[in-house]
Amino acid sequence: MDVQELLTDVHHGLALPEDHASLSTSCIVTGSYKYYHYGCDKFDDRGWGCGYRTLQTLCSWIRLQKLKDKDEKNVNKVPSLPVIQQGLVAMGDKPDTFIGSRNWIGSFEVCITIDHLYDVPCKIMHINSGRELQSKIPALMEHFQQFGSPVMMGPTFLGYAYQFHSS
Repeated sequence: MDVQELLTDVHHGLALPEDHASLSTSCIVTGSYKYYHYGCDKFDDRGWGCGYRTLQTLCSWIRLQKLKDKDEKNVNKVPSLPVIQQGLVAMGDKPDTFIGSRNWIGSFEVCITIDHLYDVPCKIMHINSGRELQSKIPALMEHFQQFGSPVMMGPTFLGYAYQFHSS
């Protein structure tokens, strides 16, 4: 995959919200990752590639954490979009016609791909509305404190937390 220079750790240097004095605690991603975005590999995925790019960003975090572990010798590379599609077909999740399509992927496909490529189980946390998000903040904070991995937030405030379990 011919990838242009990707931004690393895009969350670093971001200012806290203006009313941050009212915050008692803040939690962020720990560990490094590369930020994958539309067109970063000269592949035009505008309008349909957001799930793939989020998956690649999460894979980047997992890969970099595993490479820090001296016992890890062979860690899969971050997959390209065609490799992701081929993997979903090989796992039996998608039909052969999925390869080369512009079909979206969502949290389920992200979870099974991460588990398949990196042997990392994922957790899906459903958040049905913005109001419900408030009640999930303790679980999200625990996620960042325990695992530190990025999370994927889907449309209409459906939240998905991907937990990296190191063994």
